[in-house]
Amino acid sequence: LTIVAVVSCSSAVPTETPGVERLGKYLLREKAPEVEFILGYKFAASNLGDEWLLLEVALSAPVGQTATMKRENIFVRTPDGTRIPCATQKEFNEAYGSMRSKITQANVMRDPMDYWPAQREACPVQLFVSPTEGVAFDEVSVNEYRACQGKLFFDVPGGVQPGRWVFGVDFEESDIRIPFVLEME
Repeated sequence: LTIVAVVSCSSAVPTETPGVERLGKYLLREKAPEVEFILGYKFAASNLGDEWLLLEVALSAPVGQTATMKRENIFVRTPDGTRIPCATQKEFNEAYGSMRSKITQANVMRDPMDYWPAQREACPVQLFVSPTEGVAFDEVSVNEYRACQGKLFFDVPGGVQPGRWVFGVDFEESDIRIPFVLEME
């Protein structure tokens, strides 16, 4: 009789929010029945006061599941409780000229977000595209074979303020709610 023990190592640290784990200083993960979601907020943390909140996201689905993230179901809740929906492609286009250099900076300072098995096909979260670079979609679908990454943009009246924010997505069967804190450094 042979007994085999399987040991799993993870650098994820539970947070005070049940179901949300910290993967790094600016990376959080929430696993729901139909989707596994990673939120990166490194750029946002270093750009308080900006009119636009830029967040990095990655998502995939557990084995046997599929999930569709729709733009209309994505939002952030500000420290004062205001709910701000994800921007539209039209709003993004109108602000793109003033955001172009910030997007380039965010591309350089982002944290890696590929926490999926290597065999999953990488795909873009293509809710936003530069005005001359293709087609934006209003949703992205994932399953156990796809892991998508990209940026989300939120137009924040009065600018991004320090405090406790909540990122949210309503999926068909579950809701993602990931609190994150933006602080003056």
